[in-house]
Amino acid sequence: MTRLPHRIPILPVLANVATARARDRARPERIAELQARLLTQLVRHAAATVPHYREVYDPAVVAEFQGPQDLSRLPLLDRATVNALGPSGGLLAAGHTAESTRMASTSGSTGHPATFYYSEQDLGYLRATFLWDLLACGMRPWDRVGYFRVYGFRKHRLERLGLAGNVHVDTSKSIAEQADAVLAGRPTILWGFPSMIAAVGAELRRRGIRYPHARVIVFAGESTLIGGRTEALEYFGATAHETYASVEAYTIARTCSRGNMHLRSGDVVVEVIRDDGSVTLADGVGEIVVTRLHAEANPLIRYRLGDRVEITPNDCDCGTSHMPILRSVLGRVEDRIETKDGVLRNGNFIASLIYPLSREGRLLRIQMVQERPGELRLLAVATDGAEAEVERQLRAAIAPAASQFDLDVAMVDTIAPEPNGKIRLVKRL
Repeated sequence: MTRLPHRIPILPVLANVATARARDRARPERIAELQARLLTQLVRHAAATVPHYREVYDPAVVAEFQGPQDLSRLPLLDRATVNALGPSGGLLAAGHTAESTRMASTSGSTGHPATFYYSEQDLGYLRATFLWDLLACGMRPWDRVGYFRVYGFRKHRLERLGLAGNVHVDTSKSIAEQADAVLAGRPTILWGFPSMIAAVGAELRRRGIRYPHARVIVFAGESTLIGGRTEALEYFGATAHETYASVEAYTIARTCSRGNMHLRSGDVVVEVIRDDGSVTLADGVGEIVVTRLHAEANPLIRYRLGDRVEITPNDCDCGTSHMPILRSVLGRVEDRIETKDGVLRNGNFIASLIYPLSREGRLLRIQMVQERPGELRLLAVATDGAEAEVERQLRAAIAPAASQFDLDVAMVDTIAPEPNGKIRLVKRL
């Protein structure tokens, strides 16, 4: 049996950082060549060594496969299939087992968490991409990173030297306990859910505590419509960055110096399933589909991540990234609401009406709650003193949906997160 290291091996990570940086900043022609080569290798590796793909892939398609343009000839993979197959049911490549790989599970915000597996070779590069994200967001070697998440990361040897410290802020605990963890660990970089970081800032403010240590906040893990970013930045006085990442794919996009979230196309191939059923490569509004290019043990090819996104061509002048831009994460595919006529619509229908207001800074977060078909209550949190005006704007913004829903707006002080720390955009009771 392969013995897994107790601590994170540092040398493979450091050896791959330069590669991660180069791919993040590569020109489109270089990315096209890289995607074609790595994706072709991955598809052939999966077809040859992974039982599930060997069963569902057409050998002729695999033999002819040359790159992203051929992805539509392969079947999609979804979470239900991953869960049905299980760790020994056909998604692990030959030579890998659940015991010889690292396991990671999704947060379960949908109620159906999924588990995925990584070889140490996979992780040597993936951890390097994560480290590069931190460096690109301004991390210094002596910074301590506070991760707002349910499960903590394993330690690494450099922490003994006071380098790249790891502070776990458990989002399954109360806000007061999370605030205590921040005070005890004194992180200088905060990484995680905007709503949780904002809530901790509000708790520290309530206690009369000024927290001077945070230099950078990297927001991640929640729809851009949920809010919390303005509050967090106002309290902590930090520089903002944002990543779009997942357990399945690691980093998919990260903000540049101009605040635009560029796709990490050197590491992940992105497709978009539009509402009319057509599929595009990294363009349009619809359901995102990802293929992580470094996946030796547990390849996920054309995986339906479950998010709705808006992606546009690159028009940014930052000069460091040349990839398409993720404009917004619009919510989950399963965020469905039922109209008076019994038609199921995605919550993005309402969210798109509200989105312009969220950019003004006074609307902090929202949640759509549906207790009965045809009824929809919008919970909203606004900045102090702006509640009446925000409520008026919200009612005007969602008026076009009045023919399909009996609508109500409720201004509230807080919106309760789920056990994993996230706030759901749509909640059907």
